[in-house]
Amino acid sequence: MKKYLLIIVLFIGCSDNIPENLISKEKMENIIFDIIFLNASGAFEFKIDKNFLSDEIIYKKYNIDSIQLYESELYYSKNPKIHFEIYDNVQKRINKSLDSIKTANK
Repeated sequence: MKKYLLIIVLFIGCSDNIPENLISKEKMENIIFDIIFLNASGAFEFKIDKNFLSDEIIYKKYNIDSIQLYESELYYSKNPKIHFEIYDNVQKRINKSLDSIKTANK
């Protein structure tokens, strides 16, 4: 009985069902970039409304909720090629932002 239950759990967990409210790849790139930016800015004293948590800012800006973000990230993580593409594009944006900062400081 336990073997069958394990097989069912693995089958359901590994299925590639697309969530109904899947966030597009482009929007995910923007969300992840902003999350990284907000996490990095935690070391500085930016004047962000203290009534908002950083995740609430993301949810409001992109009109999403935590479940939608979680399900979309889970879906993309089960599709490594797409997942890598998203994070590779985010990395390129970070590098471009850093280059523009370095150029401005010269």
